Amino acid sequence: MKEVRWYVGMGLAVATSLLLLFSFPTFNVNAFGFIALIPVFFLTYTSRLKKALIYGILSGFLFYCLYLFWMNAYLAMVGVAFVTIVYGGYFAIALLLINVAGRAIPKYRVFLTAFIWIAVEYVKGFGFLGLTFGSIGYTQHNFLRFIQIADIGGEPLVSFIIVLFNAAVAHMCALIYERKMETIFRKGVLPLYISVGLILFSLIYGSVRLREPIPTSPSMRLSLIQSLSSPRTEWKEDKWNTLNRLINLTVESNDAYPEADLVVWTETAIRTSLRPNLIYGSAYHMRIQRMIKALNTSFIIGSPDNYILNREGEIPEDSLEKIYPMKGEEEVWTNSAYYLNGSGEIIDKYDKIQLTPFGEHFPLGKHLPFLQKILDKFTDSAGFTPGSEYTVFQSGQFKFGVVICWEGTYGYLIRRFIQNHADFIINISNDMWSQTDAGHFQHFTITKFRSIEHRIWFARAANDGVTAFINPHGQVVKILPIKEVGFISGEIGPKVRSTLYTRFGDVLPKIGLAVLIASFLFSLFLLVKKPSWMKKI
Repeated sequence: MKEVRWYVGMGLAVATSLLLLFSFPTFNVNAFGFIALIPVFFLTYTSRLKKALIYGILSGFLFYCLYLFWMNAYLAMVGVAFVTIVYGGYFAIALLLINVAGRAIPKYRVFLTAFIWIAVEYVKGFGFLGLTFGSIGYTQHNFLRFIQIADIGGEPLVSFIIVLFNAAVAHMCALIYERKMETIFRKGVLPLYISVGLILFSLIYGSVRLREPIPTSPSMRLSLIQSLSSPRTEWKEDKWNTLNRLINLTVESNDAYPEADLVVWTETAIRTSLRPNLIYGSAYHMRIQRMIKALNTSFIIGSPDNYILNREGEIPEDSLEKIYPMKGEEEVWTNSAYYLNGSGEIIDKYDKIQLTPFGEHFPLGKHLPFLQKILDKFTDSAGFTPGSEYTVFQSGQFKFGVVICWEGTYGYLIRRFIQNHADFIINISNDMWSQTDAGHFQHFTITKFRSIEHRIWFARAANDGVTAFINPHGQVVKILPIKEVGFISGEIGPKVRSTLYTRFGDVLPKIGLAVLIASFLFSLFLLVKKPSWMKKI
């Protein structure tokens, strides 16, 4: 096997990292997404296993270190190092599997590459450390004509086509490098033709879908409040200033748009538990209730909740009426979204299911208290308990779901709300802790895909941005500047139609998982039956 010199390989691995970085917000050079993986795939196809793994580690670690560097704001440098290793590790493992599968079944290595890549991206989005940031399909968030196919197979289908094109070009480059000219013209161009064909199909499909009318009736008007309530300040000192700012902005929005059906406050707009304190009748929370009664408008308010578990770990019937735990009882906290009617009464609430790793939830904290203490020292760990119900609220003719913060980035999670008959989604968030434009816009641009996947309106209210309305084509129709106080109001309508992605979900990455497992098992079979094959890798 003819391998490139180590310094050339290192340069190509770094090139992939930088091209990927510039593909995502805030650089947004979307075209780089179609070429970013070519260098590292070329290395994977022309290197033995050990070198391919080294190049994958360098490329993946460098990319995620630069791409997620804004996480330093809440995880500190030790946290950035950790996420770099974890998510860069997925990157390296994908390349390792592609290298092995490509050696075992070289005839189909381009297609194996695409399936294995989206399978690893899919797995990366699950579990306690689940994260969808960095999935290559999201590089095309501004290329609306191309990403309309997300209503067929979700963001994974967009990723598949991009990776297939990258892999096809890398495959041809590898054949040229290995001087297999006859193979290029006989078989090498076929994957490239197929990938280009899929891109053209996506563009034609997107042109048709973008002309599809968006229903305007019935409609519902939402007012979204962006209050710049810093999570870094001492709550006791800042809570009244925060409340005054929220109320003043809400009154201003009501004066401008008195016909609003629903006012939305952001995630943890109120950092003390709303439900227990309304029961208790604290002056602070009763002021919120009086304002709601005066406006006679329904509200979504982000605020924690806390309730009591008995010794058996169950919620007693009177738990939701208690304020403080008694002896032998455990207090549980959730990150919640409350739905209140025009009388200021809580109709229902949703408890966040997919908690942010370390910042909100560390499942091993009780078993590894020393590690929990380290996290408490270096992060703003809140110790929340995840919810379990995909709650759907109702307002007039509309049903809607409210997701909190990063939950809007998980396609499978939003799909559960749509399957529960939600007509649109509200995403309340607090990204102020990230302190960077990159953190805000990386998060926001992912949510465009959720609108397209289900052909729904997506309203996003964030503490200091990005607050916006996204229509069912993924177009941003209204947006507030980040890091400024303000409000926007807009009318939303019903979803355009039911989509294939809503019905069938992530079929493509599941096929990718099957391909990954099958190719890996076949590689093991070759290793057992033909030990000499090991020399090839």
